[in-house]
Amino acid sequence: MPRRRVSAAGVVFALLVLATLAAFAISQRLKRDPLVLDKVTFVGAPILNPKAPRVPAFTPNDDCRFDQIRIRFRVTRSDDATVQVVKPGGRLIVTLERDRFLKRYRFHTLYWDGRSRRPGSAPPGRYKLRVKLLGQDRTLVPPGTMRLHRAPSKPIGECLDEPVEGEG
Repeated sequence: MPRRRVSAAGVVFALLVLATLAAFAISQRLKRDPLVLDKVTFVGAPILNPKAPRVPAFTPNDDCRFDQIRIRFRVTRSDDATVQVVKPGGRLIVTLERDRFLKRYRFHTLYWDGRSRRPGSAPPGRYKLRVKLLGQDRTLVPPGTMRLHRAPSKPIGECLDEPVEGEG
């Protein structure tokens, strides 16, 4: 009986089928795993007008209007974490917390004032949140972005502790 030669195309096809099945199995397993980081929100703060629309943008220009962005999230597993602000490509801008214990199912709130780890402010643009869970050796980057805008400062005197009706 003559030996049948296996073509390179047949081997490649078989490997692609096996890789597809493996990817399907892994994706199904990941879908069953619970979310570790959820309910992430970015809101410009402080909001002097409570009726103003909540937007994930801020203008750190010391005019007491949207000078910071409030970052709020929760984790579903307790762990020590490092919380950072990064560019969408992954370049580190600033570390907000280092080795902070995050208790599961509790909301954690941090504020970013637009400063970078280098002296001065971060340039205008879109930024992302990155949470490195140290005990699980996982790095999570949730969907959504924070937008930092530059705006000329329009001082209103002292920053107010309470919302002012009609301001914003």
